[in-house]
Amino acid sequence: MSKAFALITSLIAGALPALAFADAAPLVDPSITSVEQMPSQKGSHFKAFTGKIIGNNVRMRTAADLDSHIIAELAKDDYVVVNGENGEFYAVEAPSDLKAYIFRGFVIDDIVEGDRVNVRLAPDRDAPIIGHYSTGHPIDGKICDDNSKWLEISIPKESHFFVAKEYVEYAGKPELKAVQDKRKTTVTQLLESTSLLSQGEMRKAFPEIDIDRLTHSYQSIITNYADFPRFVTQAAQELAAIQEDYLHRKIAFLEAKASKMGKPISSEDVYEVTYHPSEAVSPTDRMKVWEPLEEAIYLSWASMHHAKTMDDFYSDQKMKCQAISGILETYKEPVKNKPGDFILKDHDVTIAYIYSTQVNLDDYVGKRVSLLVSSRPNNNFAFPAYYVIEVE
Repeated sequence: MSKAFALITSLIAGALPALAFADAAPLVDPSITSVEQMPSQKGSHFKAFTGKIIGNNVRMRTAADLDSHIIAELAKDDYVVVNGENGEFYAVEAPSDLKAYIFRGFVIDDIVEGDRVNVRLAPDRDAPIIGHYSTGHPIDGKICDDNSKWLEISIPKESHFFVAKEYVEYAGKPELKAVQDKRKTTVTQLLESTSLLSQGEMRKAFPEIDIDRLTHSYQSIITNYADFPRFVTQAAQELAAIQEDYLHRKIAFLEAKASKMGKPISSEDVYEVTYHPSEAVSPTDRMKVWEPLEEAIYLSWASMHHAKTMDDFYSDQKMKCQAISGILETYKEPVKNKPGDFILKDHDVTIAYIYSTQVNLDDYVGKRVSLLVSSRPNNNFAFPAYYVIEVE
């Protein structure tokens, strides 16, 4: 029995709803097709490249206009392969995890039977059309979990999606995206494993904590993956929090040891000691806690300023800094993820959290100061946070 005859038989038997014919009638379907939206190539001169997304929540669309369907939102520093352009939009390859769908009634023995059968973004006849397959085209798919009348397949190779040009910058050759995707997977796994490692280490008694191992793990992410600022910033913040926690635990351990007058100290003794700020915390220690975070912020800046040093970074920060003033006090609360070691008050009202890796702020505690500062994340605390560049 021929495949065409099999199709007719299935229609007569009622296995295929009559309305399904609409998905094989593109000539009267008003939807925009992938062919109609093919990117202009300026003859044969357009060269594909890897583009880097430079905005947040950048929309990838089915067509080169702002009214078209949104299929994904790209994060800053994501990569796309650009293979054409259409007006103010770049045509880009589909995300690797994106799937397409074709109505099962037009696929017999893994072969399309129908003229220009629609390929859609979802198992729904109202979903956007992203391509067509005609009689004889082989199909490698599986029955859709959400709707058994449809097959889930890979996106057609000729399908293109569109991103506004203003949010894409040249990053390298087309092959770069695959390299960066692999690096992103690696740094994601590294950060997850390092976070789990740190949680395990910090549950140990203080003498057993391997702080050097944790520091090395986070620093390797910060140093080797500067081209992924989001992960670098997260690694630096986690490291800063761990170093602060470790410093508090160290102080508690030393206080407990002193109170025991040389007697053996159990892990229970260490955990029972409440942290109290003391002069045992040196200004140098306080400043060093913030170095990983500052390095991460610098690396994020350096990714957009080629061949610039950390001194260049702070020079740039100084040109854009602002002046604030008030009475400087030590921030004594033993809380995690705090946005500074000091607070600035004006008429007994806190106005900012501050820290520095350059200026020894301990020298100015209790004094009214005027500071040149650069904004920093306040970690959802009540007041803004700043990095002190200079005391006037």
